[in-house]
Amino acid sequence: MNIRLLIAGLALGLLAAGGCAAGPKVITDFDPSAQFSAFHTFAFSGITDRGREIGVSDNSPLRGRIKEMIDEQLAAKGFRQVSVEDHPDLLVHIFFGVKDKQHVQSTGMTPGPYGPGYGWGPGYYGRGLGYYGRPVETYEYHDGEWDRVNSSRVTIHEDREGTLIVDLAESSKKSLVWRAVIMAVLGDNLEKNFEMANKGVAEAFKAYPPAK
Repeated sequence: MNIRLLIAGLALGLLAAGGCAAGPKVITDFDPSAQFSAFHTFAFSGITDRGREIGVSDNSPLRGRIKEMIDEQLAAKGFRQVSVEDHPDLLVHIFFGVKDKQHVQSTGMTPGPYGPGYGWGPGYYGRGLGYYGRPVETYEYHDGEWDRVNSSRVTIHEDREGTLIVDLAESSKKSLVWRAVIMAVLGDNLEKNFEMANKGVAEAFKAYPPAK
């Protein structure tokens, strides 16, 4: 199966299954026909930052920190970094993207005078069955009358989801051999975001070289 299609499907499935609320989510895939033991050198071939192609000579300190994280992991695996002109075994390309995403949460059983899930009126043992975990009919007292109220609430959360993709391609064949996808909800603290990225990159490279 095509590695690009497979990893894209895994990423979409991961997002649909629950997003990235608990920290970096990491998935990796590889080409089983690749001879990973033959790879010893690498070079960065560029960065795609939110749809914009950045060349090898990029001097951005922020993007540079991501490159340093990947460099550290590859060095720990015994790789040596060289220039593209030196014909490395692997070319490393980085993709980075951010998107805003809304999460809609609907909650039932509006807290009332008897605590969450307990309303006044019919339903304790009838159609509501409120004591047994189902939504009850909730009433509020206004001007001498009991008025039924909606017992559900909708809360909208807005998150910024960051995705970091690390591609390793065999230089001689220009063929993708390994990919890591790292996803996380980004906060306002830049250093914590980089900590999550570093954690995700380290987790991804635990799967390199892949076990066939």
